[in-house]
Amino acid sequence: MTKLNKHLYKLSIFYGLCLSLVLISCDSNPLDIDVSDVEVTLKLERMEQDVFTDNIPSAIERNKILIKKYGLLYEAFMMEMIGEGSPYDAEAAMYLKNFSEHPDMKEIYQEIDNKYHDFSKYHTEIEGCFKYYKHYFPDSTLPTVITFYSNFNANIFPYDNNLAIGLDMYLGTDHELVKSLPIQFFPQYLKDRMKAEYLVADAMKGWLMNRFANEIADGDDFLSTIVTLGKVMYLLDAMMPLEEDHIKFGCSKGQLEWCRTQEQNIWKTIIDDQVLYAKDKGLILQYVSDGPFTKGMPHESPSKVGVWLGWQIVRDYVEQNEVSVTDLLKQKSPKVILKSYSQGDRD
Repeated sequence: MTKLNKHLYKLSIFYGLCLSLVLISCDSNPLDIDVSDVEVTLKLERMEQDVFTDNIPSAIERNKILIKKYGLLYEAFMMEMIGEGSPYDAEAAMYLKNFSEHPDMKEIYQEIDNKYHDFSKYHTEIEGCFKYYKHYFPDSTLPTVITFYSNFNANIFPYDNNLAIGLDMYLGTDHELVKSLPIQFFPQYLKDRMKAEYLVADAMKGWLMNRFANEIADGDDFLSTIVTLGKVMYLLDAMMPLEEDHIKFGCSKGQLEWCRTQEQNIWKTIIDDQVLYAKDKGLILQYVSDGPFTKGMPHESPSKVGVWLGWQIVRDYVEQNEVSVTDLLKQKSPKVILKSYSQGDRD
């Protein structure tokens, strides 16, 4: 090999390495940071086990313990989820006893316990998310994680400084109990999301909504609403940097791909229909509410297309302006954030 050929060969290797580094840097996720030195330990409580326990035979004593230990969650459980009235009523202990000893309820509890008796996998994943949370918000108080049986009423119940998770809502789409739920109250789109794979993302989304939604909101029109919800979704990106988008958003891969391929059409619809600055609550809810799909969009769409759009607007703003997670929350103007939006043209 001549000197010139050797030189060209070395240059080709050098430029190949440079190109590889560029490609790696383009594909890298700036939110995928090292939080291994962040110490997080979340207390875990199991309300479903305490409700159905045989260790406290006295229903009166058990009712008192549940009131003291779980407060608002237990009140909501008794009054709203199983419809037995206030836990402070004189007959509350008897209602609790009848409920927890009913054969159907015991069977459901056993199915929950079969699947989630060992909750350590999910507890560890949630603690991992809160390592990122603690990194960005070091002075924040961390919640106690509580699992409970919601009587198929609630996925996530954040309250006070607690993050409660209704385990019955994650038994699995193909579980016989889930399949037997009446379709008029539990349409298929709800059953499709009753999977364990959504549990951690739902829990974190619920916590972030409860913690930040009011603090970062500014305005009451469509744009303000979707940017606020988009900020929450970006916070979820920061807490779960390695998770797939469809899991974080709570839809199928196909529905998310529909959003990606139809982004320009979604934006065109928003503009053509004069939705962007609309203040009509019904119209806004059409784009941000749960359902089998987004009203006014094809049936291939997921629900809450407005939330997905707000997520992309926020992502573009952060990427193009190199904004930190905390600085994003300080930017209150949705119009400023919108200026960086690429309208689906990211090639």
